[in-house]
Amino acid sequence: MTFRLIKSLDSENWIKLSDKLTVSEFQKLQSMAKSSLERFGQFRGLLELEDFQGWSKEPGWENSFFITENGKQISKIAFVGDEKWEDEVFMFMGKQMRKTAIEFFPKNQLAQAKAWLSENNTQSMFID
Repeated sequence: MTFRLIKSLDSENWIKLSDKLTVSEFQKLQSMAKSSLERFGQFRGLLELEDFQGWSKEPGWENSFFITENGKQISKIAFVGDEKWEDEVFMFMGKQMRKTAIEFFPKNQLAQAKAWLSENNTQSMFID
């Protein structure tokens, strides 16, 4: 399995990603986020990259985003992992093109990522 839910508390979700992320598993992650949105009105995620090997090269990624319909409710995303993935994560998330509340933390800064995620922040992760 590519991802594992470690902890879910209110709108905060801690997920471990490993191996290659596939389109179908990313869609399952989106479903988890949608459930959080429905229950709590927002989503905050801590995505820990552990033995992460990137994204599959299969078709279907272009149909895998619910960003425009739920963007204002996705308040924060923190990634924690090997720094070699930082630029690719930001590119995948579209950080340069959007107002964001998204950060990347080296794997030895898990505590700082958790603290950042828990800080009160009203900035949306994505623009409609």
